[in-house]
Amino acid sequence: MNEWQPIETAPKGGGAERVDDPNWVQPPLILLYFPSGTYQVIACYWDWYYAEGGNGYRGCSAWVEPTSGELAAMNYDEPTHWMPIPSAPSK
Repeated sequence: MNEWQPIETAPKGGGAERVDDPNWVQPPLILLYFPSGTYQVIACYWDWYYAEGGNGYRGCSAWVEPTSGELAAMNYDEPTHWMPIPSAPSK
Protein backbone atom coordinates (compact mmCIF):
# COMPACT_ATOMS: atom_id res chain seq x y z
CA MET A 1 0.00 0.00 0.00
CA ASN A 2 2.37 2.73 -1.20
CA GLU A 3 -0.25 4.85 -2.89
CA TRP A 4 -1.79 8.15 -1.80
CA GLN A 5 -4.87 7.72 0.40
CA PRO A 6 -7.50 10.30 1.50
CA ILE A 7 -6.38 12.14 4.65
CA GLU A 8 -9.50 10.92 6.50
CA THR A 9 -8.03 7.41 6.50
CA ALA A 10 -4.62 8.40 7.94
CA PRO A 11 -3.43 6.44 11.02
CA LYS A 12 -3.25 8.52 14.17
CA GLY A 13 -2.01 6.17 16.89
CA GLY A 14 -3.84 5.97 20.21
CA GLY A 15 -6.28 8.38 21.76
CA ALA A 16 -4.31 9.79 24.66
CA GLU A 17 -2.33 13.01 25.07
CA ARG A 18 0.40 11.74 27.37
CA VAL A 19 2.87 8.91 26.83
CA ASP A 20 2.34 7.70 30.42
CA ASP A 21 -1.39 7.16 29.77
CA PRO A 22 -2.11 3.42 29.32
CA ASN A 23 -4.27 4.27 26.26
CA TRP A 24 -1.40 6.02 24.47
CA VAL A 25 -0.15 4.37 21.27
CA GLN A 26 2.90 5.60 19.33
CA PRO A 27 1.60 7.46 16.26
CA PRO A 28 3.23 6.34 13.03
CA LEU A 29 5.37 8.70 10.97
CA ILE A 30 3.73 9.07 7.54
CA LEU A 31 4.05 11.24 4.45
CA LEU A 32 1.45 13.96 4.00
CA TYR A 33 0.56 15.80 0.81
CA PHE A 34 -0.20 19.52 1.09
CA PRO A 35 -1.76 21.08 -2.01
CA SER A 36 0.19 24.32 -1.61
CA GLY A 37 3.38 25.49 0.04
CA THR A 38 7.10 25.32 -0.57
CA TYR A 39 7.28 21.62 0.26
CA GLN A 40 4.19 19.69 -0.78
CA VAL A 41 5.19 16.36 0.76
CA ILE A 42 6.50 16.19 4.32
CA ALA A 43 6.78 13.53 7.02
CA CYS A 44 4.45 14.07 10.00
CA TYR A 45 2.75 12.28 12.86
CA TRP A 46 -0.54 12.95 14.67
CA ASP A 47 -0.24 14.40 18.18
CA TRP A 48 -3.39 14.03 20.31
CA TYR A 49 -2.27 16.94 22.50
CA TYR A 50 -3.06 19.29 19.60
CA ALA A 51 -6.20 17.47 18.46
CA GLU A 52 -9.65 18.88 19.07
CA GLY A 53 -10.39 18.41 22.76
CA GLY A 54 -6.69 18.24 23.67
CA ASN A 55 -4.96 20.73 25.93
CA GLY A 56 -2.94 22.20 23.07
CA TYR A 57 -5.78 22.49 20.54
CA ARG A 58 -5.31 25.51 18.27
CA GLY A 59 -8.22 25.17 15.85
CA CYS A 60 -6.35 23.19 13.21
CA SER A 61 -5.31 19.61 12.59
CA ALA A 62 -2.77 18.02 14.91
CA TRP A 63 -0.18 16.89 12.33
CA VAL A 64 3.30 17.62 13.72
CA GLU A 65 6.62 17.86 11.90
CA PRO A 66 9.03 15.56 13.80
CA THR A 67 12.19 17.60 13.25
CA SER A 68 10.79 20.95 14.40
CA GLY A 69 7.97 19.74 16.65
CA GLU A 70 5.73 22.39 15.06
CA LEU A 71 2.19 21.92 13.86
CA ALA A 72 2.29 21.49 10.10
CA ALA A 73 -0.88 23.60 9.76
CA MET A 74 1.08 26.60 11.08
CA ASN A 75 3.19 26.57 7.90
CA TYR A 76 0.97 24.80 5.35
CA ASP A 77 -2.66 24.39 4.37
CA GLU A 78 -4.39 21.28 5.68
CA PRO A 79 -3.14 18.04 4.07
CA THR A 80 -5.41 16.24 1.62
CA HIS A 81 -3.66 12.85 1.27
CA TRP A 82 -1.22 10.55 3.07
CA MET A 83 0.88 7.47 2.41
CA PRO A 84 3.23 5.26 4.42
CA ILE A 85 6.89 6.14 4.33
CA PRO A 86 8.43 3.79 1.76
CA SER A 87 11.02 1.24 2.80
CA ALA A 88 14.65 2.19 2.42
CA PRO A 89 16.34 0.79 -0.66
CA SER A 90 18.33 -2.37 -0.24
CA LYS A 91 21.96 -2.42 -1.29
